[in-house]
Amino acid sequence: MIRNSLGAGALILAAFSLMGCQTDEVILSKKGALELRNMQSRVYETGDQSKVYRAVLSVMQDLGYAITTVEPEAGVVSGNKLALLDLTAAINEKQDERTVVRANAIVRTHYQQPRHQVDSAEFYQQRFFEPLSQALFLDALYDEDPAPAEEVVNAGDQKTPEETRSNDQ
Repeated sequence: MIRNSLGAGALILAAFSLMGCQTDEVILSKKGALELRNMQSRVYETGDQSKVYRAVLSVMQDLGYAITTVEPEAGVVSGNKLALLDLTAAINEKQDERTVVRANAIVRTHYQQPRHQVDSAEFYQQRFFEPLSQALFLDALYDEDPAPAEEVVNAGDQKTPEETRSNDQ
């Protein structure tokens, strides 16, 4: 009797220990390297790598990713979403005032299942690059200041309409 309960206890213990194990295996895409790189990469017409880096970081946070890795010197940002989707973006400045952003997503459909590399062009376009393009566009709009700096400085010297009327009298 004791022998059976020890065997059952060992079996239950083994089952629970296996339940906690997650596989770190990643099933890679069946698409070719060039095709995968094309869907994962976009070129932006700015040589300001730090601006693109900040936009990537902001967009990932806006999309609900918990940021896990920030490496400004390497130009890498990583995050995960609901512990099932990992996204890593690499930002590289090109010589001709352009910046390349490459995103790579790994998804797990269930905690006990292996992870899969996302190889859907629509995923990368709709769920990362469109929001990133919009963020960079808005950032460029805010950076454009049509008033020369001299006018902005002198704007503080302007009088209110009440002050102008009292000086005219």
